Amino acid sequence: MKLAVTFTLVMLALCCGSASAEICPSFLEVVETLFMGTPSNYEAALEPFSPAQDMREAGAQLKMMVDTLPQKARDSIMKLLEKIVKSSLCN
Repeated sequence: MKLAVTFTLVMLALCCGSASAEICPSFLEVVETLFMGTPSNYEAALEPFSPAQDMREAGAQLKMMVDTLPQKARDSIMKLLEKIVKSSLCN
């Protein structure tokens, strides 16, 4: 759970950083499939980025950890991410 929270905070920092005027739609797809998709959907979302094998394995481990969160927690995380991305602080 701590890893998922840490990952979420890092993503938020990247999404809301002053250097990012716009969030890459593919990045949002990866995040959404991480929290809401199946492992195969998540792997497919990563594929366009051609990750190295160690990155694929780390991503699969992260997905397995995220999948241990209750569905309600994952839904809440997605709502939080959406709220933050749409906030005036990120625009």
